[in-house]
Amino acid sequence: MDASKYIYALLIFFMIGLATCYGQFFKYATFYTSMSMNTSMVEQQDYIAINKGYEETTQINEYDYSFQIGVRKIARMDYEQKKRTWYTGSDEQSVGDYTTIGNNNGWEYLFNYSFIRSRSEKFTNQDLWIRYLGSKCATKIAMKNDEARNLEYIAVDSRYRINKGRWDFTFGVIGRNHPVYGVVPIEDFWVSGENTFHDLAEDFGYSTEFVQGQWHWFKNGELLATSNDEFFKHYFGSAISEYNQEQLSALGSVTELSMAIGVAYYKYSKDFWLHSWVNVLPYHYGLDEYSYEYQDVPVDLDLGLVTGWKITKNLGVFIEGTYLRYWEKPIYECKFGFNYLIN
Repeated sequence: MDASKYIYALLIFFMIGLATCYGQFFKYATFYTSMSMNTSMVEQQDYIAINKGYEETTQINEYDYSFQIGVRKIARMDYEQKKRTWYTGSDEQSVGDYTTIGNNNGWEYLFNYSFIRSRSEKFTNQDLWIRYLGSKCATKIAMKNDEARNLEYIAVDSRYRINKGRWDFTFGVIGRNHPVYGVVPIEDFWVSGENTFHDLAEDFGYSTEFVQGQWHWFKNGELLATSNDEFFKHYFGSAISEYNQEQLSALGSVTELSMAIGVAYYKYSKDFWLHSWVNVLPYHYGLDEYSYEYQDVPVDLDLGLVTGWKITKNLGVFIEGTYLRYWEKPIYECKFGFNYLIN
């Protein structure tokens, strides 16, 4: 998805905020970088058969790493505490990163890039957003690319806000631009019964040669597998995945408009706090040919819950969770437990 024009729009929005705040736009913001490394997972041993023998093909992973760089200005909720001297961008996340309604009115933003290698797989994650919260409005522009979970989108969210004490109600419109989801190109390219898997592999650029009773498989002249079993087990699935990705990339991105309805509740005291929010997108209008078509209930959700209770001086319990489902892709996180202080 070509997002350069949207990045420029974010930068323009960023500069407008800077110009209208008389130098206060960066006040209390934090610029950070961090790097972490650790030993990667040791994979299960794997072997292939070669000339009546075998060869070990166990994947050896290099060390895992995570490099973070960014700038953020997000007000903490009353129940949140700074856990470390240094902010690293990866081991401390604010609830304000997820909610529509933050703890303070005004400008808040997060610009974070993460470069990650895990089990030899490399990912570049982007989480960029800027938000203005007023007494009667909530406006947010966001660009997210989570390569590990295959979720990428750019969103412009504009809502009217009604505050009733601990309750906040918002409603408005979200415009979202994203790659094509819900389309599987291989289903149109290959029809069961009309082509064999062997034919399909050759269409993907693989070639074969019959050697000593076995089919040897090649790609660009390089030997990949010495039997059909080895090829279809280790390489064929990757070929289909690559084909799907190439065809989807060629389709470009699509845009949809969605109705947005939000409800948030926040109560805090020293011994008990409850923070919950629900954002529902019940109606959608696609602006492009390949805009997403929902298979089940056409409702996208964004919800969360943070609650804690200090039952006694020594005992406390907590529950924290977020759930996001856009285009029938669920992403969730949940933590719960108790703390007991031994005197």
